[in-house]
Amino acid sequence: MIALVLLAASGLVHGRWTERWRQSEPLQDALARVSRAPLQVGAWKGKEQASKEEEFAQAGAQAYWMRTYTNPRLRTTVLAILMCGRAGRMSVHTPEVCYRGAGYEIVETPSRLPLQSETGEELGTFWTARFVKSAGVASDLRLYWAWTAHGPWQAPSSPRWEFRSEPYLYKLYVSVDAPSGIGQTSEAVLDFLRAMAPELERTVTVKNAE
Repeated sequence: MIALVLLAASGLVHGRWTERWRQSEPLQDALARVSRAPLQVGAWKGKEQASKEEEFAQAGAQAYWMRTYTNPRLRTTVLAILMCGRAGRMSVHTPEVCYRGAGYEIVETPSRLPLQSETGEELGTFWTARFVKSAGVASDLRLYWAWTAHGPWQAPSSPRWEFRSEPYLYKLYVSVDAPSGIGQTSEAVLDFLRAMAPELERTVTVKNAE
């Protein structure tokens, strides 16, 4: 009987800690802010893309969007994906996991890319690496990714540890076709990140954003 009581109590504590039965107010607020990200970011014009709900659910995303952004002057289109969910799920589902499921293999060691505005303002740090898909329709892309609970984007070595006390977490993927294996400092992608990062901080990822 004592063992059953202890087991039930343990399950109750774990259920509340993982928010199995209800979502916390901070998480609900964070999820609601995802849709505030603008479709027009500087010279970049966005377009919503169809997505598979089950794939995002598997990644732990409870709110998300997938869009292409195009800059006619730079003749470049990037694919951007913004997700939000409980920190535990968002932190462990890395690109090495989810892109492998889509047939991609990472072909270089991820490296950090500090992001600064043209005036030198710190905008955060992203991971970047090249992913290649050989089977089926071949594809070669460069991916940039980072996390944040609020404020600038971060690229920690252990996001699960870094964000362990947060009730929610945002994750951003930005990719561009790279048939020639473009380097990590593609000026067109940097232009997009410099335009998008401040907008997301203003509209989505700022703590207690209105």
